[in-house]
Amino acid sequence: MSVPRNFNLLAGFAFAASLASLAVHIVGDQALIYIFKPLAALLLLTLAIHNWTRTRQSPVLWISLGLLFSLAGDTFLIDPGKFFLPGLAAFLLTHLAYLVAFTRDAKFPARPLVWLLFLAIAAANFFALKPHLPTALTIPVALYAFALSTMTAQAIGRSLLLRTSAAKLAAFGAFFFLISDTLLAWDRFHTRLPLASFLILVPYYIAQLLIAFSTSPGTTTLRHPAVSAR
Repeated sequence: MSVPRNFNLLAGFAFAASLASLAVHIVGDQALIYIFKPLAALLLLTLAIHNWTRTRQSPVLWISLGLLFSLAGDTFLIDPGKFFLPGLAAFLLTHLAYLVAFTRDAKFPARPLVWLLFLAIAAANFFALKPHLPTALTIPVALYAFALSTMTAQAIGRSLLLRTSAAKLAAFGAFFFLISDTLLAWDRFHTRLPLASFLILVPYYIAQLLIAFSTSPGTTTLRHPAVSAR
């Protein structure tokens, strides 16, 4: 299936808005952050919903739901001092929605060893950060780390099973999401990173763009023989 013109147009707008959001974060223009950060998330959501109306595929619907939660999370985290916990909760729901998306056409866990590896990485990160976490955030951060690592592992395992362009885009996106959130956690709870906005937001927007682009009707969606039907 060829990529429709509307997809290219929406993808271009989403990419431009993401770049604009990154730029205004780097220069620290708070007024423009309130405009471009939600706008970038809204355009990514619009892109995914547009693709779902064309494909009616279950993974695309769940990715759209994840992007809706991301829109809420991005809006909350414009002011993390007041709304960090609601933002964390919104992105936890994002990862759970993505996880469901990546299990619609692949068994769970898609690759058990990959899942165990990412759980071990998440555990190492969590216990390194735990002494620096506020008591009230210990359990929420632990749950978040588990969901994020599980989603990433499933996306990568799914890519190894399906071997489609859509699954590969989603897997790279999930991995960049893991990088972004890991850097965010270390910057917030351990040691302030130089150029933190750049280091955190570049992989974040790469992640969201790749996951949104994976919903394109032009990506391959054939099943691998080893995949269990749902």
